Amino acid sequence: MIQFKDMQEKNIVFIAELLNEKSIIASLHNAVMDYRGWLETYNQHWKNDADEKHFVIYSDDIPVGWVKINGLENEDIAWIAMLVISPKHQKKGIGRRAVSFSEEYLHAKGFQKIGIHTTDDNHAAHRLYSKCGYGITEHGKCTTGDGVERMGYTFIKSLAM
Repeated sequence: MIQFKDMQEKNIVFIAELLNEKSIIASLHNAVMDYRGWLETYNQHWKNDADEKHFVIYSDDIPVGWVKINGLENEDIAWIAMLVISPKHQKKGIGRRAVSFSEEYLHAKGFQKIGIHTTDDNHAAHRLYSKCGYGITEHGKCTTGDGVERMGYTFIKSLAM
């Protein structure tokens, strides 16, 4: 059973391990940060940011992923700012369920659209977002978490039902 639970400080160990896996760093182009760095980010930025919401994804009470939603203070569009599934749990429908959860969460908050940014080389993300009904609205340069400029895409989907 897949569950989405609010991020808590106790989850930072999992987040630090997840985001420091080599395959995750390669696909997300993240800056490498240790546990203390992620804990500081949580305490100084994530914990009380009204514009963001973080959920840890559980499968049978085991943390398997993380979804970060931002733009909550916008009026029309919010964003899946980060979606990461542990490599051991990929290709099991958890990413698709996380996208669906994010859409439901934002629709319930009155948002009309949802967006996602990703880089050219994240082919798994492209396939997922396309399968979930997102359309590409932009293709251009972006700077990733590691500070490198790359080419990327913006995907948008209407939440109007």
